[in-house]
Amino acid sequence: MKKNIRNCLKPKLFAVVASALVAGHAHAALELETAGGWKLGTDGWIILQAHRQSGDESGTSGFRMTSGTTPSLFALTVTAPAVNGVTYSSRVGLYINAQSGEGNFRNAGNVGNSGSKGLDPREMWGKAAASWGELIFGKAYGIYQGEPVLADASVLAGGLAGYDVANTTNALAATFNAGYLYTNFNAGLRYNSPKTSPLSFSVALYDPSQIRNTFTGAGAARTNAPRVEGGVYFTQQLDAVKFKVYGDFTWQKARECTIASGAACARDEVRTRGVSAGTTIDSGPFTVHLSGFRADGLGSVLMQDVDALDALGRERRSQGYFGQVVYRPVADLALRYSLGQTRIEDTAATRGHLARSHIAGAYYTLNSYVTLYGELAKSSFSNNPVFNRPTDTRYVTLGGRFVW
Repeated sequence: MKKNIRNCLKPKLFAVVASALVAGHAHAALELETAGGWKLGTDGWIILQAHRQSGDESGTSGFRMTSGTTPSLFALTVTAPAVNGVTYSSRVGLYINAQSGEGNFRNAGNVGNSGSKGLDPREMWGKAAASWGELIFGKAYGIYQGEPVLADASVLAGGLAGYDVANTTNALAATFNAGYLYTNFNAGLRYNSPKTSPLSFSVALYDPSQIRNTFTGAGAARTNAPRVEGGVYFTQQLDAVKFKVYGDFTWQKARECTIASGAACARDEVRTRGVSAGTTIDSGPFTVHLSGFRADGLGSVLMQDVDALDALGRERRSQGYFGQVVYRPVADLALRYSLGQTRIEDTAATRGHLARSHIAGAYYTLNSYVTLYGELAKSSFSNNPVFNRPTDTRYVTLGGRFVW
């Protein structure tokens, strides 16, 4: 075996490392290669931060030391020699949170509790790549609203807690509270067109999800068809300005809808659909991202899983936008401000809410491997569905990450 150690990717927008997950690509910081052309690479990161959350009541205040929005990662990528112009590779990404306790997230202590010791295999995929594009099969990141998630500087840093609940069972969640929805990692079959021209596209069939409201108990559980997602992307370089414009969609249905009492919903079949669009512009020391979405039956934070339906099982409409500006006064320092908003509409059966987030952050690249960061954030709900009242919460986060 010969050993080839490549330079680790130096973060620019912090999400750059994670952005490889969108299309099933991976950066190998350390790569081993055999004489026959097989390659084994490893990459990942360790993230730890101190996080102080100050709410308007005790139930929304607390202190944690956690992994942040994204757990720490250890990944392995295997690449086979090309066969008839096709390169085959596979990747396993194992994620784990630094914090102890139940389900990897709650700080319930380690005694009699193995959740914090469990690995979360968010990535488990194979890929065939050639001049005709890429075919990815297995568990990987979804298409719909993947762009704002990976543009958010908090994706490898701080962010907000789910619905601003202190010591929540959820991890921190960038600005999923207000600005965009989290599409998650999912099993499926995805095609990416070649990147040889400015215009490209992706389309995928994914494992479908139950469509439900965990607060009211309404939900549709039977799935008879896959979820369909797709996206179109246009990337262009004009002198010193690079920009990307995108649009994407998702669609799914589920049957056997019931409400909390066990009675049938007004309609047995529930359909979810969403569209989003946005742009990312790089110009000198500035990077600007703007995006927006509109959806029916997807909810306001995690797609389809939390508040997608009202108490009678009807699809709820949600919409939002996310904007972020990153300024790099010097090569090793990035300053960021972002604003997000999500509105989920009222129905006759269930009250909606308006959520807003503001995050300001500083991210200092100490060297090619270590970044230190601090964030100040504010999150507000006109009616927080966990507490059934308005909430106003502030965050202070200090942390660091080691990336290889």
